[in-house]
Amino acid sequence: MTEDELRDLVLERLHDDATAFRSLIRDLAVAYPEISARTLETALLTAAREMDAAIRRGGSPTDEAQTARRLAILLSMDIDRARSDAPVTLGDLRDWWTRNDDFFLRL
Repeated sequence: MTEDELRDLVLERLHDDATAFRSLIRDLAVAYPEISARTLETALLTAAREMDAAIRRGGSPTDEAQTARRLAILLSMDIDRARSDAPVTLGDLRDWWTRNDDFFLRL
């Protein structure tokens, strides 16, 4: 899956359902364990920028864009905490969550 396809999937999921963000990261980690976790972080931030550019409510960021940014920050923190010598994949993070911090597994 390309970064653009991943961004489009994030946009679609966040627009489809107000609660979709709860399982978004976990679902992507299960479906695409080989994807770099930083690629998903970038896709979340890019999606947020695109949502802000397309729809502005009262001159402030959209709820979906704010959610995407929050998820990117939380994901980035886990990537840094799970860091190894090799790039961290979503599968690596899923394993790390199971052993260390199950926030995304419970969300």
